[in-house]
Amino acid sequence: MRKLKLSLIFALCFLILFVSAGYAEEIHVAVIGKSVHPYWAEVELGVKKAAEDLGVKATFFVPQKEDIQAQISQMESFIAMGVDGIAIAPSDPTALAPTIATAMSKGIPVITLDTDAPESERIAYIGTDNYSAGKLAGQVMSQLLGPEGGKVAIGTGSLTAMNSLERMRGFTDGIADNENIVVVTKPALCDFEDTGRAVTLVEQALLTYPDLKGFFGVYAINGPAAAKAIKTAGKVGEVLVVCFDTTAEHMQLIKEGAIAATIGQRPYMMGYKSVELLSKMVADGVDAALAELPEDRIVDTGVDVVAADAYVETLRVLEADSVEEYREKLIGLGIPVEGW
Repeated sequence: MRKLKLSLIFALCFLILFVSAGYAEEIHVAVIGKSVHPYWAEVELGVKKAAEDLGVKATFFVPQKEDIQAQISQMESFIAMGVDGIAIAPSDPTALAPTIATAMSKGIPVITLDTDAPESERIAYIGTDNYSAGKLAGQVMSQLLGPEGGKVAIGTGSLTAMNSLERMRGFTDGIADNENIVVVTKPALCDFEDTGRAVTLVEQALLTYPDLKGFFGVYAINGPAAAKAIKTAGKVGEVLVVCFDTTAEHMQLIKEGAIAATIGQRPYMMGYKSVELLSKMVADGVDAALAELPEDRIVDTGVDVVAADAYVETLRVLEADSVEEYREKLIGLGIPVEGW
């Protein structure tokens, strides 16, 4: 009997130590992205790693392509399941606001990642400062085109998502000092995150504006789509692509010089930090978790400028990195590098 009691005591101590080392196993958080794409695959890697590190369950969902109703339906499903917290990248902040309010009313904390919904009841935002990143992209384009400027087209995956709107607004401000840069696509070419459509829209723009000098890609698919169309047209080096994101496809096209420069976000950290913050909110309470955040409740995951070898020195004034320099930076930040 004494041995049995000792065994039970040891087992109880082990259980207490196990639970105290991370969060309770029953915590279940959900993360909703925008579309099936390597960018969101990087977010998912961060989500999975955080769940593993913290000992929680994290469910990740993205629609096949940008689909507002699919996001709403999936979020309603997560609410009905009774998940403990939700992070979402709203394709339309206004459309998602009522569903966010529903989750909050049921005691489910909601945060946004990648794309903010500041007018909703969301508690915090984790991701890029999209206006500042867009302005940086505009400055990159201006630096590349020089005082001669030229015609520039813009392609995006959404005309409603806050990150798209903020990047385009920032880009416009970033090129404002160069009076010779003219944006010829108003509104921007919108492909709704359909890769085939994105390529077709760039091909059409090249025909409509044979003297096009630059292309700004707002979403992850836009830079590679533009690069493919420009390569097919034999205009690499004539039409300079400045875009967002650093998937393996982006990095290969930068190495080839088909993309002149990109604004590298940190999607892995968006996924990781989203799970981390939601888990803290559930385990320690929302107020305790918010006490560790900046006053504006925005966690800026940062950006980097990555340039092709032919342009990196021109962009050193904007702290640009070469592909290899960027690789070393990511490794130093603890972000996995895969596929390039």
